[in-house]
This record gives sequence, C-alpha cells and structure tokens, in this order.
Amino acid sequence: MTDLIKHYRQLLGIAKGWATANLAGWCDDLHRDLLARHGAVEIDGRVSASSMNMPQLASALDDYERRGWPRSRTFSAKGKQAPAKVTPQISQIVKLWGNLDKAGKLKNPSRAGMLGFCGHHVKREITKLDDLTTGECQSIIEALKAWSRR
Repeated sequence: MTDLIKHYRQLLGIAKGWATANLAGWCDDLHRDLLARHGAVEIDGRVSASSMNMPQLASALDDYERRGWPRSRTFSAKGKQAPAKVTPQISQIVKLWGNLDKAGKLKNPSRAGMLGFCGHHVKREITKLDDLTTGECQSIIEALKAWSRR
C-alpha cells in the first residue's frame, strides 16, 4: 500500500469524525453509504475503505469537502493539486490517536480533538499537524504512547 493511499484512508477517518461531530444525524451507516457510492465494496460483512483505489478515495474525500469538511490542500506551481508529504511523525501521531480511540480512551476522537490535544501539549493553538515542529511532534508522540500504556 502506498503512503498516499494510507494517508487518504486516514483522512477519511478524520472526515468521518468531523461529520459525526458537525453534521446532524451523521452515523457509521451514512459513512459506509458514502464509501459505497464512491466504489467501496463489502469486506467481511461491511463496506470498507480498504477496498477503494486512489481515485475512489479522492472522490469520497471530495464528497466530505462538499458537505463542509475544512480540508486544507497544497498546490504546485502549475496550480494542480500536489499531494502533501506526510512526515513519519505526523503519521505516527494520527496512528496513535486512532489506537487510543479504538481502545475507548478518547472523549473526542475527531480531528478537532486531536488538534486540541496537540495544542494543549505544546501550549499554543494548532490548526493543522503541519504546524508542529519535529521536536513538538516527538514530544506529542511520547505523550500519546504514555497515555496508551495507562
């Protein structure tokens, strides 16, 4: 699996969390319906983003954007969208945050909750994970690891 496909799947999870928190009545069933409309198929009894290819994932993310998800993008010099490079530290933060959610340790598993945690930890407002320095990322990773061990 390419890093970009993995990143897009993580973004889908973040978008789903945003939708659950911000769109009235949004639930897992609606998320799975959205995925199915963009080409996801059933795996082990449920519609899964892991069955989607790159254009399908991008299409599903665009659908969330049309619903108001505040996804920020980067652009190349020619004006075409350039895939953002996800640092290993940011990928690790998102992964650890997801693991804490799966373990039931988060009250607010959304992107906003993750950014709030990061901002609280580094004692400044964080609007996107790219705002973090390498040292701040490492500090947050260690805090998330400690939290998951408790």
